[in-house]
Amino acid sequence: MKLSFNWLKDYVSIKIDPQALAHKLTMAGLEVKSIESIDGDSIFELEITPNRPDCLSVIGMAREASAVFNKTLKSPPLKKLKLPKAKCDIAILDKKGCWRYIGAVIKDVCIGESPGWLKKRLSAIGMRPVNNIVDITNFCLMETGQPLHAFDYDKLTGGKIIVRRAKENESLTTIDGIERKLNGSILVIADSKRPVAIAGIMGGKETEITEKTKNILLESAYFDSVLIRRAARALGVSSDSSYRFERGVDINGVSLGAQRAISLIGEHAKGTL
Repeated sequence: MKLSFNWLKDYVSIKIDPQALAHKLTMAGLEVKSIESIDGDSIFELEITPNRPDCLSVIGMAREASAVFNKTLKSPPLKKLKLPKAKCDIAILDKKGCWRYIGAVIKDVCIGESPGWLKKRLSAIGMRPVNNIVDITNFCLMETGQPLHAFDYDKLTGGKIIVRRAKENESLTTIDGIERKLNGSILVIADSKRPVAIAGIMGGKETEITEKTKNILLESAYFDSVLIRRAARALGVSSDSSYRFERGVDINGVSLGAQRAISLIGEHAKGTL
């Protein structure tokens, strides 16, 4: 995993050079394989063992640094959300595969470029900026460790979300343009007509965010790690999201990830929750 030294310092105040921090983290069991200088930042390449999924985020690593140096851990800023009475139409048919699912509809968003500071954070760790909505979901993933996905809400048939197993002979063209054959062992996110994402792994091409998107449905969920790992291997596909789900994300982080993304979307893409 790549970690930005400057980003880390947003959440823990440490006055130490990158090399000294790398040594301290390695001695604490979090091996720093290399350090690269990019645009005035130091980027750590970390070797995170499978039993430490809690460290697969900036905040997770800031927590470790705060313990090593006995410093206060700062939390990301969250705006208090006024939740509307209307609720999304969500059905979890496979409760063993999906323990929790938060869906937030945000209407009248303005799709455009992300602010410079956000693009800089993503670029430093090798993630290509796309647009403000996609960039915010990626930013929150790397910051909190909670995978997120945004659907074009108007392209969801029936305006609903169904979490279920794929039916035999169903297929889905994912956002990388590849048609993937599905089967009953694979958990999917579907609308009232067809699958629109492979749960915890990759979204579908037909419902991805484009410059024409006006309304979105933001997903933050907890999927069973074994189910995601088997599906990723069977399909021969991996993503930053599946990498974390396979190792186990914090179920208490589902709400935090959603709130953080909603706050940033409201600030940088407008829209009404």
